[in-house]
Amino acid sequence: MKTKAEYIQSITNPCWDRFQLQINVLRLDLIDPDLSGNKYFKLKYIIQYAVEKNYKKLLSFGGAYSNHIHALALAGRRYGLETVGLIRGEEHQPLNPTLQDAVDAGMTLYYLSRSEYKRRQDNDYIEEIKARFPDCYIIPEGGSSVLGVKGCMDIAAYIPSATDIILLPCGTGATLAGIAAACPDKQVVGISVLKNAYYLESDIGNYMSNLGISDVGNWRVEHDFHCGGYAKAPDDLTVYIEDFVRAHQISIEPVYSGKLFYAVEKLITANVFSAGTNILVLHTGGLQGIRGMQEHFSEQLVITH
Repeated sequence: MKTKAEYIQSITNPCWDRFQLQINVLRLDLIDPDLSGNKYFKLKYIIQYAVEKNYKKLLSFGGAYSNHIHALALAGRRYGLETVGLIRGEEHQPLNPTLQDAVDAGMTLYYLSRSEYKRRQDNDYIEEIKARFPDCYIIPEGGSSVLGVKGCMDIAAYIPSATDIILLPCGTGATLAGIAAACPDKQVVGISVLKNAYYLESDIGNYMSNLGISDVGNWRVEHDFHCGGYAKAPDDLTVYIEDFVRAHQISIEPVYSGKLFYAVEKLITANVFSAGTNILVLHTGGLQGIRGMQEHFSEQLVITH
């Protein structure tokens, strides 16, 4: 069992020396072999609540390579709970590695048309789902609920006190909300992995409000590093990822962590950070998803744990 400090890894680059920065990585990808990265924290209180309320089944939404669906299925197997995944798009056989893992863990899959999937946050549609699956505890896509944000607040226990700025990838904003709420004395910067996701600011504020936590304004979202949109992997990003893995022996992928470190590199070289700043980069896991994007890379990326 690692100590919390052992999840911190320092990284260097000769090109960064002139900026006089301390760059550390919080390796949440190493905390749990099944519930990778921030999913471990997002699901923590959700599952606890479901068990306390005597639910036997958990239901949630996700795409065909969803880290959340993957983690939820494995969490269900671990805790003896049945799981149901409502998957965006048509079924394809054979199943991809993400969905095959989910099925192997006992998850039952149902496929939704893209138009139906777009309704996943509508209250009337959720009522339809409740009627269709009356014995299921329904979890929002990505685990991004009040309980999910509360779980992400626990990440703060792994963050060194000397940290000045925390950078992390942003999909729904739930992880950022939890960390910003738990670390009011630190600046938190989210790197949006989606194009034109300017609603994130509102969503993050709502997460905090729903938790009853005052927003002290210690966070922001950068919207310029989505690399073309969600799950897009242009050549400059894939080359960067391959170079990064070779240089630092830390596996990253194109959807979340790759864009995060790519953004960090760009922000450092743009001299955005003051000399002496202690920067913590949050590796939020999700490496299982790279199995569906291997064709973008010129070589087989080794997942280093």
